[in-house]
Amino acid sequence: MNALHKMYMVSHPLRISSYGAHTSLSSAERVDIIDTLTQTLGIALGILAQLKRGQQHLRNVSFLPLHHLFRKLVQTNIEYAEFLASSITDLGGYTEVATLYSLNDHCESNCFADCLLNIHQRAHRLQDSVTLLSNYHEHAVANKDSASNRYFEKCIHHSTRFLALIKGDLGDRDAG
Repeated sequence: MNALHKMYMVSHPLRISSYGAHTSLSSAERVDIIDTLTQTLGIALGILAQLKRGQQHLRNVSFLPLHHLFRKLVQTNIEYAEFLASSITDLGGYTEVATLYSLNDHCESNCFADCLLNIHQRAHRLQDSVTLLSNYHEHAVANKDSASNRYFEKCIHHSTRFLALIKGDLGDRDAG
């Protein structure tokens, strides 16, 4: 997608945001933030693909708490991806979750341990995205932009909650 197309998407005058951040940010800032959120969504969907692959590896394992853990992580991941998609739309962007998921759902690993390793690596990338969102949040606070402040607080809250769940349940002690 080229920059002019992105600019058209984020400058649509009839777009109404839940937070008001669509009017308090410049078009260039919104394009940058939409790019960051789209990358974050791609990472989250990559984790989702690995979680589902891990579930497939577990289908013959009778340890029910592990099945429950992966179901909980998959459900939370889906909710997080939906939040990110709505956040992108809220700023005037557009994303196709199914297309992004299919790009992340290619065969990467053949064993359960590789799935966990890939989740761990993506969790580190997700932490980097949270850092970028925190920088945007600090900029909004410095500019006394309350609409963007609320928007980024919500994004950071959802992201850190998801990272904490991965960290707590899969033992990724470096992710949060």
